[in-house]
Amino acid sequence: MAKESLASDQRPDTPVSTPPPTVKSFSMKKVLIFGVPIFLIQVIVIYFLVTKFIFPSNETQAAEKTTEETPEKIEEPVRHVYVVGDLIVNPAGTNGTRFLLMTVGVEVDSLQTKVELEKKDIQVRDALISILASKGLDQLGRVDQREVLRSEIAQKLGEILVTGKPKNVYFGKFIIQ
Repeated sequence: MAKESLASDQRPDTPVSTPPPTVKSFSMKKVLIFGVPIFLIQVIVIYFLVTKFIFPSNETQAAEKTTEETPEKIEEPVRHVYVVGDLIVNPAGTNGTRFLLMTVGVEVDSLQTKVELEKKDIQVRDALISILASKGLDQLGRVDQREVLRSEIAQKLGEILVTGKPKNVYFGKFIIQ
């Protein structure tokens, strides 16, 4: 009987069962743990390379050019600007129904001249008001007349000043209402 059971176990027509080969699959957990950080590091490296070498910003280029061309620091000339703020003037011929609101900046060549303008603030304001009140809306409203107005203001302020002359006259506000 022992021979029969042995013979039945070794039948040639039954296949021998072998375990299937194990395939290691990538799980979502592994992708999140390893793949995402590697991807982020690659993005950061690419960003650095592109911004530093391929498309550098204008500020970086200007700084590199300045340091390459002239190692010493280039100093800009000091500008001294005296500001007369918020002048309100009734233009000529408006009978007080219209007004001009303006801020004037006067550039001078030295700090001493600026200090002189500050000391003579009331005279400067009076001169500006006199010039502006003598102009009509047609003169004040035209842009091409502003250069004439600037030169007239510079000339009048040059008469007031003792230590220097105005270099430029700027209009910070120029509102006609």
